[in-house]
Amino acid sequence: MPEKPQPHPAFEADYDRFWRRYRSEKAEVQELDTIEQLGGLRPGMRVLDLACGFGRISNGLAARGVEIVGIDSSRHLLDIARQEGHPGATYLHGDMRRPEVAGDFDVVLVWSTSLGYYEESDDEAVLTAALRALKPGGRLLVESRHWDTFGRTFDDYTEKSHGDDVLREWHRYDPLLGRQITEQEVVVDGRSTRRSYHVRRYGIPELRSLVLRLGYDRVTAHDERGRTLEPSSERAVLRAHRPLTDGQ
Repeated sequence: MPEKPQPHPAFEADYDRFWRRYRSEKAEVQELDTIEQLGGLRPGMRVLDLACGFGRISNGLAARGVEIVGIDSSRHLLDIARQEGHPGATYLHGDMRRPEVAGDFDVVLVWSTSLGYYEESDDEAVLTAALRALKPGGRLLVESRHWDTFGRTFDDYTEKSHGDDVLREWHRYDPLLGRQITEQEVVVDGRSTRRSYHVRRYGIPELRSLVLRLGYDRVTAHDERGRTLEPSSERAVLRAHRPLTDGQ
């Protein structure tokens, strides 16, 4: 019997407390616009949102008439997504590396730096699962901080607060492995919890090589507004397609 998916330590029950206010309403509308543009989305199309979290993107797209299936390993975040949900959004508890969904999606999202928290073999599993879930000609969108910019402005300490609660993080970067290693302290209701995690900080050329090797084609790179990616762009979106079948 398959193991029940467990939430990654970086996305435990306090994640929404500190991060859900991170993006402004204006920035969120821009994200949805970019996804619509790069995904070629129209009302009625089907989208799979891997690591959907508390449904920020899924609920937004559902409100625009898209049929969404969101998958996440955190029951806590899924509860929030459902509570604030939209009839066009369906949420499933599952593992993004092994999503138990039927295929035939127009777009698969791996959005908001959701890739890289496990091992590289796990990242390959996510992207392979996304390829299987797409219909021929369907589009994969992988979004994250743009390392060309982020690598030059890397902060070794960040802090976020919500009332009296605090999230403190100490970061370092391993250039050999391409990993950000983070030591985290979460203080909620006066109780302190410490944990650590790492994130594989892929550059766009690495991601491009990876998705081509896995069987995608027509790979392009864009910024947060859907324009051509530049060295100074803040965020990056890699778009790739599932190849069309013979005769199409």
